[in-house]
Amino acid sequence: MQYDYSYCPICKNKLVTRKESGLERKRCSDSECDFVLWNNPTPVLAAVAHRNEEVVLVQSIGWPAHWFSLVTGFMEAGESPEEGIAREVKEEIGLDCKVGPLLGIYEFIQMNQIIIAYDVFLSQGEIKLDKEELVDFKLVSSSNLRPWPSGTGQAVKKWLHQRGIENKEIEFKKLKKN
Repeated sequence: MQYDYSYCPICKNKLVTRKESGLERKRCSDSECDFVLWNNPTPVLAAVAHRNEEVVLVQSIGWPAHWFSLVTGFMEAGESPEEGIAREVKEEIGLDCKVGPLLGIYEFIQMNQIIIAYDVFLSQGEIKLDKEELVDFKLVSSSNLRPWPSGTGQAVKKWLHQRGIENKEIEFKKLKKN
């Protein structure tokens, strides 16, 4: 996520914009303080979590009723991406899984994230949502699954393509500015 910091988190002096490593970046105005706001993208893990050709899509708390996406989560320090996505699947939908091949790495500029997406094979069992993060889920057959234009939607598009399925992408309607 892009943060707009105004003050140094170390010494509390005002941040100023200066060239740093060839780019304009915010840094502390106190020449004795070395703080630079690098604002690097955050790694997020994503799973096209499925049993055979049925994919689990989840709805996060606070999302509109029609918004569903892949199981996702932040990578923790000390874990590999594969360990992280297996942990996220277990935490969010309560199932063990086998992490398959990497689908790709996708930018999600709106949230300043890099998405690392995997093909994930779910074990048998009942889906049990983490009610602190999710409000709903749905199972969608690959023949009915439509990718969306950004972030995890591009992982869905690649996963479908690998199966010879070229479903039409969902179009996001642009919001009118007043």
